[in-house]
This record gives sequence, structure tokens and C-alpha cells, in this order.
Amino acid sequence: MIDNLSPFTPDILACLDKLQVPYTYRKYSDFTRSDLDSCDRVILSGRKRNDPAINAANSNAIRHCHDRGVPLLGICYGAEIIALTLGGSIRRMPRPVQGQISISQVKPNPLTDGKEAISVYESHGFCVARLPPDFERLAGSQYSEYEIFAHNEKKIFGTQFHPERSGRDGLDLIASFSRL
Repeated sequence: MIDNLSPFTPDILACLDKLQVPYTYRKYSDFTRSDLDSCDRVILSGRKRNDPAINAANSNAIRHCHDRGVPLLGICYGAEIIALTLGGSIRRMPRPVQGQISISQVKPNPLTDGKEAISVYESHGFCVARLPPDFERLAGSQYSEYEIFAHNEKKIFGTQFHPERSGRDGLDLIASFSRL
């Protein structure tokens, strides 16, 4: 679990604790290659503010997971930096989105357990505008076309929303990722 100084990081940790999923917690500035080598999967948190050091650290973690086949879940900013690092793009939204919304699955996927729609918590002012090559859209909403996206072959996922703040549906999503 890489903490990018998101105010919601304690919620991610609480979800992992509730699910009894063992984890190693590191701030973006403290994780090492050895930490990544010892992980079964990696979660990238959101972030509070733009910082080139956060971007560089996350891009290194993303490339590591991509190259070694380590399952990766990017949450909000984590999803955006996955897109940017691997060849996609992001854009500023016309206005920030904050609060509970419904998103619709457009393709069956291992994160949403076959649910056609889930209720999620959004808190962001940017969104993924274009997916990287070899990625596909899994769910969307009126605010973002790419609410959930994934690599076509690798277990790399992005959620534009915050599953850690999304109640039962979010907890189920984190549980599904932890079983990959």
C-alpha cells in the first residue's frame, strides 16, 4: 500500500484490516525496490496535491508492477498516474466531482463481481481522458468514461473513484482485488 498523502489513506488501511488482508504500508517517499519485490500486489492511494516527487515514485512502482506482472490497483490519482505512465492522458474536469454516484459496468470484470452498477464515492478534479495502449474501459459514469479500467492481459486496474469511501460496493471491490 503506497500512500501518496491522501486524506483517505486511513480508509484504505481500515478496509484492508476489515478484510484481514495483510499489507505493508509505505509513504511514497519511503518504499524501496526491495519492498516492491516482496509484494504480492500493490495499491496506489490518491493524493492531496501535485508533487513531481510523488509522480516519479509512483511511475517507478507502476513500471515495476507492469514489467513483473504484479497486480496493481490505482485509486483516483493512482489511476491517473497509471494512465500517464503507460501512455494515456488525463484532463481537468469542467468542475470537481465530490460525493456518492452510480457507475455502470460496460464489461464484466474481476473487480465488480458481476454487478451491473455500483455506488461509489468521487472526489477529484481531473480524470483519465485517454487510456494507454493495451488497456480497456470496464465501467463509466456521467462524469468519467473510465471509472474503472484495466490492462487487457495484466492485472493492472485503475478506479477513478475511491473504493475505500464507497461502502459495501467499495469494500467488495478491494476484496476482489486482494484475491487476484
